[in-house]
Amino acid sequence: MPKGADNPINPAGLILKSTVRMKKQLMLAGAAALAVVLILWLAVRWNHVTENDAMVLADMVTISSRVDGWVAERPVTDGDLVNQGQELAIIDQRETALQVRELAAKRDSLRVQREQVGAQLAVTQDSTQSEVKAAQARCDSAEANVGSGAAELERNKLDYGRNKTLVGGEVISRQAWDITRTTTTQSEEKLRQAKAQVAEARANLADALAKRGDVEVLKKQYEGLEHDIAQVEAQIGQKEVELGDRVVKSPVNGVVDQKFVEPGEYVIPGQRLMILHDPKGVWVEVHLKETKLEGLRVGQPVDISVDAYPGRQFTGAVARIGNAATNQYALLPNPNPSGNFTKISQRVPVRIKVDQPEDNPLRPGMMVEVDIDASNH
Repeated sequence: MPKGADNPINPAGLILKSTVRMKKQLMLAGAAALAVVLILWLAVRWNHVTENDAMVLADMVTISSRVDGWVAERPVTDGDLVNQGQELAIIDQRETALQVRELAAKRDSLRVQREQVGAQLAVTQDSTQSEVKAAQARCDSAEANVGSGAAELERNKLDYGRNKTLVGGEVISRQAWDITRTTTTQSEEKLRQAKAQVAEARANLADALAKRGDVEVLKKQYEGLEHDIAQVEAQIGQKEVELGDRVVKSPVNGVVDQKFVEPGEYVIPGQRLMILHDPKGVWVEVHLKETKLEGLRVGQPVDISVDAYPGRQFTGAVARIGNAATNQYALLPNPNPSGNFTKISQRVPVRIKVDQPEDNPLRPGMMVEVDIDASNH
């Protein structure tokens, strides 16, 4: 080909160069897309706290017996849904029911005695008051008679003394003087009788006043019966409480997780009868490393994955962040006598309020994974 002439175009070379250039562009685009995805993933992970050391928990209510006796009935079993106040077990009530009836009969008898003593007290009180008034009136009348008799005797004595002088001077007849002497003697006898009547009236008044002691005795008897009735009623109340304790009822709406007794078994106070929990009261507890607590706040949303339900998503929110690490609750201390120290990240319990669906799929003890959105802090 002569110098200066145009080089012929090589189509194969152009296609090869174009293909190489396109591959480089695609690789660069793929790398850029991957970098963007990685940056986005890191951004999301930076504001999210994930942990698989989580478990569904609930308040497990242990139902125990407060009394001893034979289990007469146990109308529920494992898995049964129960309502608050529903009967869970019945312990033999026959002996306690008889004791309640016996005490009730004793109380009724004491009430009858109290009514009788009350009626006797009322009658005695009225009659005593009447007798005291009558005796006091007779005593006053007798004392008044003594006073008038003494005055009459004094007047007759003066007349007798004056007539005695007159009869010596023959001013009056001896017959008149005899009449005066007889009258004086009669006045003395009348005064003695009046004084005797005063003594008798005072004795009757003392007897009437003494009967007030009978009233006080009856009052004490009445008060004693009232105290006895109150004591028996307290005993009845105690036995009725025991009678109620023999019917074990559910304290909450829940489900029976496990029973421990069968009808016919003998139980003692404090013995477990069954365990139940409220399926609507479950929560998730996760133990987070202390290094993950920064930015964690109450109320942050949580996505929950349950191992028992793959593909099913549950939601919740942070309800409480523990105030102490789990190592502080250990039963045995962890001393370091050798002086060698290895720093280990401790875990802090975090409670997550979970939205339990209507079919109550979340059960205590299930393992779950949580993803906490800590972007809003």
